[in-house]
Amino acid sequence: MKLSLLLACLFAIVAVTFVEASLQDEIDAALKKFCGGIALTGPTKGQTFTNPKKIKVTVTRKKNAQAKVINGVDAYSIDSKGKAKYLTTVWKGNYNLNTKATLTVDISKVKGLKFPGQFEFRVWVHNKAGPDCTLMSKVFKVKSSSHSNAVEDSEYKALSQDIDRGCFGVELTAPVLGAEVNADEAFTVEIKRDTAAHTEALTNLELYSVNLDSRESTKVQDSWTGSESISNMMNFKDTVPASAKADNVAFYYKLTANTQHEETCEFFSHPFYVNF
Repeated sequence: MKLSLLLACLFAIVAVTFVEASLQDEIDAALKKFCGGIALTGPTKGQTFTNPKKIKVTVTRKKNAQAKVINGVDAYSIDSKGKAKYLTTVWKGNYNLNTKATLTVDISKVKGLKFPGQFEFRVWVHNKAGPDCTLMSKVFKVKSSSHSNAVEDSEYKALSQDIDRGCFGVELTAPVLGAEVNADEAFTVEIKRDTAAHTEALTNLELYSVNLDSRESTKVQDSWTGSESISNMMNFKDTVPASAKADNVAFYYKLTANTQHEETCEFFSHPFYVNF
């Protein structure tokens, strides 16, 4: 009786897993069918606008059988630490998309917005007979006007080129700062992705040691290599080999990832310690 119940539970789990995988395949195929062939081509990477009231958003479409309508543009700001913040919906409407559409968007009315700054858009595209699509723009810059002062010029020059490239919104949250793990024992490396991030796929996780006196880093190992898509969170199991033992060192991870705009980004964990 117990064996029969166990087998029934196993078959149920396998069946649910199969259905979930099949459903995800169907969703991916539908998104490819209905969202393929459209692109957010403007703003371009690092493009600078000197009038917050007149920012151009350009969407292009390859002709196919799917009727598409642009019905919303959301704005996000990205601070110097790479934290994206949803601001508001800056454009609403129903714009029939043929082969190309250019919208003029005003972000000057967002309360508390500081210029110069770095921003991105999320564009919502509605399909009349299928799932809706969302497109993330490349990061662009906005100044208060074409006539800036010395302070604004200095702030503008300090804006991050890594953020321009879309290298933000991914954190290695475990091991935490100053954590201790044991050599040759498995522990979790936790990675979190913001929904406004451009990162689509993780490709490499490398473990390094750093000498706390000289600050020189030494690669210990490739902990993982591959290509895995990430939506919100991903965990890896890893171990630090006893052979990595050294005096006065800490350890950290370097994560390499690709963005939807074909940029390669690197993200780093906090330093942690290993008990040998």
